[in-house]
Amino acid sequence: MKTKDKIIYTAIKLFNKQGTNLVSTNHIAKEMGISPGNLYYHFSSKNEIIRAITDKLADELLALFQIKLYNISDFSQILSVLFNRFFKIQRSYQFLFLEGAHLVKQDNELQDNYIELRGIIKAGYNELLSSMVKIKLLKKQSLEMLDELLELHWIIMWNWASHTALDRKVFDNNQIKKGIRLSLSIIKPQLTTVGKIAFDKTLGLL
Repeated sequence: MKTKDKIIYTAIKLFNKQGTNLVSTNHIAKEMGISPGNLYYHFSSKNEIIRAITDKLADELLALFQIKLYNISDFSQILSVLFNRFFKIQRSYQFLFLEGAHLVKQDNELQDNYIELRGIIKAGYNELLSSMVKIKLLKKQSLEMLDELLELHWIIMWNWASHTALDRKVFDNNQIKKGIRLSLSIIKPQLTTVGKIAFDKTLGLL
């Protein structure tokens, strides 16, 4: 692993454990066993490290939301993979989800990146729900409320780490399953008869 990648990896570990306020670039360098000068050769500030981490998070999320749904037989597998992977990514970058509102207030570049990321994810998710209507898993009238469904999903999924922390629970696989079930429950009223069968199968895969 290259030094730059090791810095990012170490920073994620320390930020997740202690939060960004308590971790300096010197702490990161010390944890790695390198000099502060060596770290500054790769990153000029802690903010730059955080930006690099958000870029890494964005790449993983954007790849995840490229998933396509073409037929009913793929529904259960695709949705279980999508939601499982999303929450596991969130667990890996917990500090960004716990401190996100605070971090973007301090850094306009992070704010712009967040808005761009949300727009791309929204488009991918919109396409996924539209595909579910086409293959008759969701009722046709669901198309009229795609934005509302997305907003509800976003509120639950993006804030699940904060909810878990405030409830003083461990962000383990059981907590991830709870988050998935709650997220999926949003679309349950919009499912067709065939969709409900596929939905129950999906819950069985968790």
